[in-house]
Amino acid sequence: MIYGPMIFGLLFGMVVGSQIKTGNIKDTKFTAASYVIIIIAGLIVAWQLGEFPFYDKLPVARGFVFALIGILLSKLIFARSS
Repeated sequence: MIYGPMIFGLLFGMVVGSQIKTGNIKDTKFTAASYVIIIIAGLIVAWQLGEFPFYDKLPVARGFVFALIGILLSKLIFARSS
């Protein structure tokens, strides 16, 4: 198993997710339903991207999935509110 895309995707997702603000701004209200929609849309995009031809174990792009996981984890850990 090649860990490079997974580690880079997770780190990139953590950096991007830590910079997203979800405060009391009227235009950006993240609820539980919005997180579910983001996860579903991210998995669909990762499935459509597929893996590189020589990474043939899973039908999804692992780097993209781990970036999505990194974004959601950093929102839980670093939670910027304003």
